[in-house]
Amino acid sequence: MPARSRLLPLYGLLCASCAWAQSAAPEPESVGDRFVRNNAAPGIMAGPWKISPSATSAGGYDDNIAFGADGDAVSSPVAELRGRLDVANEDGPDGVALHAEIGQTWHSDAAAFDHLDWSAGASFGVQVSDYVRIRGTLGAMADETPDATTDGIVIGGSFDPYVDLARYTRVPASLAVAFDSGRWQALLAGEIVWSDYDDRLTRGGAAVDQSFRNGTNSDIRLRAGWRAVPGTALFVEGGANIQRYDDASADSDGWRAVAGAEFAFSRLLTGEVFAGYAAQSFSGGGEVTGLTYGASLTWFPTDLISLTLTARRDFGAERTAQDAGGTITAPVTRDSVRLAAEYEPARQMLVRAELGWGQDVYDGQDRRDERFFTGLGFDYVFTPRVRAVFDWRHEQRSSEVAGDATRNLFRLGLTAGY
Repeated sequence: MPARSRLLPLYGLLCASCAWAQSAAPEPESVGDRFVRNNAAPGIMAGPWKISPSATSAGGYDDNIAFGADGDAVSSPVAELRGRLDVANEDGPDGVALHAEIGQTWHSDAAAFDHLDWSAGASFGVQVSDYVRIRGTLGAMADETPDATTDGIVIGGSFDPYVDLARYTRVPASLAVAFDSGRWQALLAGEIVWSDYDDRLTRGGAAVDQSFRNGTNSDIRLRAGWRAVPGTALFVEGGANIQRYDDASADSDGWRAVAGAEFAFSRLLTGEVFAGYAAQSFSGGGEVTGLTYGASLTWFPTDLISLTLTARRDFGAERTAQDAGGTITAPVTRDSVRLAAEYEPARQMLVRAELGWGQDVYDGQDRRDERFFTGLGFDYVFTPRVRAVFDWRHEQRSSEVAGDATRNLFRLGLTAGY
């Protein structure tokens, strides 16, 4: 049961509709977004710039911090403290947004999992003409997180599970140019992500080099659409990705071609669906090809409730590390489905719920990993400057290799903004 590294399907990181020039019709604001806007702290105005500092203190309990297999779970009370600064230019539709955040997490019964995380980023949008808009992002982050698909390493024929979190540093950047003449639409978008992983520790005390996960992944896609009728746009899209790693045997190249529709039926139902064909080829041998699809549908039964269904199939690979120092690349087909609900029973309260399922099917292997998760959350605003947040999340994993695992995480936090 080896250690594995996920090769990110970068075209999934570029939201299929978020970089689109304009929707088929103006999309209604989500219940959650409206709640945040209505209850946002006033911030500090400096000309056209809004400066919004905030601080969060939280506590909770995690009964399987590293999402280890049954029998290897490590549990502990958790405390968290973080600060964030947002700066945005609010002068017209174009502008720049900046953010920086830093946080420290402590585990009273498992100090080995204590960690510092940080992120910083910038985004901009420019309306070049009546028809053309440019958007871009640049960021950097470092974090430690349970890797739901990472298990351990085989040493001398015996499985030795990881007992720490996967720590990584990541630098993503993206740029999109969108054209919309009213009837015809086009989008050219690209993204590049550089990743670097620290070594990990197994239960037997072995420090496992994770450099085979380090690399740069890039993606580019071109979409062309036609607004057939008011509220509906038909489109075709082609894309390619290049994934390069420190270990060249893990390199891969892929492409996809899809067709779909983006729609907004009044203010009740919005979203898009698409389907097509995709392929990913690996320098070390192997290829995964087949049907790819995706959907993102949001239904507003009332002004206070939204239900969002997302589904997707992507192709990628898992890297496996062996005690002899070698690595193996296994092509994988990934399917996922998620249903999320938001309800605003009062102006100062938001209720959130989610339910999801996913599976990884390994090409050429008798192996399938399944994941299930559900969650519930509440946001309560005492004043525009003070809010409380409660979250509960349950996760399950079923795997012949990584082993079955369950995890429950509770968190209660208080955020103060200016």
